[in-house]
Amino acid sequence: MEKTKVTLIYWGLSLFVFLSLMPWIFNPTIAIYSIETLAIYGGIVVAFLGGTIWGWDKEYASPKNLWLAIGFSLLGLGICLLTFINLSVSLIVLIFSLHAFLAFEKKYSTYFQANIKYANARNLITNLVTICCITSLAYLYNPYI
Repeated sequence: MEKTKVTLIYWGLSLFVFLSLMPWIFNPTIAIYSIETLAIYGGIVVAFLGGTIWGWDKEYASPKNLWLAIGFSLLGLGICLLTFINLSVSLIVLIFSLHAFLAFEKKYSTYFQANIKYANARNLITNLVTICCITSLAYLYNPYI
């Protein structure tokens, strides 16, 4: 099962990479849609990650952690909605929320702690998605476009 999880993590990353490279290749209209899609997809991922807490071992699925799960899910929804109000801020919130969930998962997830391959993949993917968000922010603030 660990191999499947790691494989799916990398497949999920491929969409982030594709969406962050599109603005640099296609016209500005498509670029904005691509970055909006990246932010919304990121919000969905944050909401999904929050939902995974409900499947953790009983000792780590405490009421506090379940409330945090709902918080992460609502944060994901907030990122999606914020995309239409302020795209740059939504990307920044996405970066912080992904790193916050990673820190939370490192501390409380027994699966994360017991499976080094999964833990390494989650660390790497979080950092690569951060780079994708920064690449998108660079496009938005590029004075030459």
